[in-house]
Amino acid sequence: MDVRITVPEAYMGDIMGDLNSKRGRILGMEPTPDHKLQVIQAQAPMSEVQKYVIDLKAMTQGRGKFTMTLDHYEEVPAKIAEKIIAERNA
Repeated sequence: MDVRITVPEAYMGDIMGDLNSKRGRILGMEPTPDHKLQVIQAQAPMSEVQKYVIDLKAMTQGRGKFTMTLDHYEEVPAKIAEKIIAERNA
């Protein structure tokens, strides 16, 4: 998924760390035209950001917002595929 997150600058580190923990890739950052907020552009697996609104609101005290759109499909990493298969067979 392409993810575009708009947050106050004070939360940038938390958001970027959280995205990295969700197998996300930071593509860039830019300030909004009024320079009050920062926009983070990233890509992350849909399975990791499906319920991201809950995490984002908790990390930013309700001040963050985001949009996501489908960008492309990618093969699941081997470790995660093995876990999914094991859960399915159980």
